[in-house]
Amino acid sequence: MKLKELRSEIAEIDSKIIELIAERQQLSAKIAAVKRQQNIPIVDSKQREKVLERTLDAAVTQNINPVSIQEIFEILISMNEEKQREFSG
Repeated sequence: MKLKELRSEIAEIDSKIIELIAERQQLSAKIAAVKRQQNIPIVDSKQREKVLERTLDAAVTQNINPVSIQEIFEILISMNEEKQREFSG
C-alpha cells in the first residue's frame, strides 16, 4: 500500500472521530437538560471516574497507551461539561 493511500485512510478515520465527538457534544446538551430538570450539578466526579476507568480498560484491551487515552478523555469530558454549561444558562 502506498503512503498516500494510508494517509487517506487516516483522514477518513479522523473525519469519523470528529463526527463521533460532535455526536458526544449533542448528547451533552440533552444531558444538561436532564440535569437542569433534576437539579443535578454539571460536574459529576463519580461519572468522570467511571468514564476514565472504562476508557482506560478499553485502551489496555486494545493495546493503546492508557495515559494518552486518559488525556484525550479528560479533554472530551471537559468539552462536554463546557457544552452543558452553555445549555444550562
